[in-house]
This record gives sequence, C-alpha cells and structure tokens, in this order.
Amino acid sequence: MTRPSLLLAGIAALLLHNLPVFALQAASQRQELIFQVWLDDEPIGMHSFRFTTHASHETVDIRADFDVTFLTIPVYSYDHRNRETWSNGCLEMIEAYTDNNGDEYRVHGQRSGAVFELITLGETTELQNDCVMSFAYWDQRILRQNKLLNAQNGDYLPVETKAAGTEQLQLGHTQVSARRYDLRNQDKGIDISIWYGIESGHWLSLESRVDGRVIRYLPTQ
Repeated sequence: MTRPSLLLAGIAALLLHNLPVFALQAASQRQELIFQVWLDDEPIGMHSFRFTTHASHETVDIRADFDVTFLTIPVYSYDHRNRETWSNGCLEMIEAYTDNNGDEYRVHGQRSGAVFELITLGETTELQNDCVMSFAYWDQRILRQNKLLNAQNGDYLPVETKAAGTEQLQLGHTQVSARRYDLRNQDKGIDISIWYGIESGHWLSLESRVDGRVIRYLPTQ
C-alpha cells in the first residue's frame, strides 16, 4: 500500500476568466449530494453534502468517512465533519473536525469585518480576502479563485485552474455531457479534475491523482 494518508490528502484538500459560473443555489436545490468514493477499483467510503437555505445565507453540512484495507487488514481511516455557512458565494463561517488516521485537526473560521479569522492548532490567522472560499466543488465560482481554504487543516492554498474541454461522462448506465476543469497546486501535490453538467451546471464527479493512484467520486443518485 502506497502512503494512504497522502493519497487521501487530495480529498480533504484540495484562474481563468470567462468561465461559465453557476450559483450555489443551483446545487443546493438538490438539498443533498452524496458520492461514493473509490480508490482505483475499490470503494472506500462516502462523502455527503447537505444544504439548508436560510433567508440570508446557506448552510452546508459535510461528512466524509473512508476506510482503506489491504488484504482485509485496515490500514487507513479518515473521518471528516464540517459545517460551512455561505453568503453570496463567500464563506462566512466554518467549523470542521478531522480524524486523519489518528491525527486530529480542528478548524474554526469566521468573517469579522474586512478579514476572515481562522483558528487552527490554537493559533489565529487573518485572511485578507474579500471572499474566502473552501474547496467547495459544488459551486463553480471556485474556478475563479486563486486561493482555496483546506477545511481539514486550515491551509489557504494557491491554486491554478484551467478548462479541459467537454466530455461524455459515464455515470452508471447513463452518459452525461459534462465540462471538465483541472485544478492544480504542484508544490502540494494537488492534481484534481472536476466535472460539471453542461445543461444543469451541477457537480457530477471528481478525480484526484496521487502517487499513481486515482481517487474517484461517483454520485449515488
């Protein structure tokens, strides 16, 4: 087994002009997104996103549970719980807990005036950005960002995104026309591809490549 903790880092983790943009509301109309997560050809768990609409903001409850085995022996586990509050496509608050194979992380962040205050490992950092976004794959506005917040450890990471054309995406027994975007950070080993439906604008799938292995998200619905 090749460094499973590094393989899963691209999950927790992870600028073009004139990209098509769909608002958070388009995704949240589903109320829930649930993905089965695969490591190469092996299912390892689920990642869910539940949306609640309020008068002035949106709450997203996120949960990820992964277990990797080798010859039926457990070798890696990942448990991530996260609640994010959004307003007009910008992160207003985040409260996240992660158990990454026994290593625990807590992230708390909240907008305060012109800055976003982030607390990790007991230290406070002020992010000087009018609109902070996490790796919110459900909202295509992340494609315009040059930095994204890692909800697992609080890192605010530079990213580069490029459009990679259109593809026929196989989801179960159905083919769906989708746009693909590639999101990269070479220094951190982030190599992620994201697919959105051409007609709906919905997030359909994701792949992350680490150490020659492929992590793949496939919708359960």
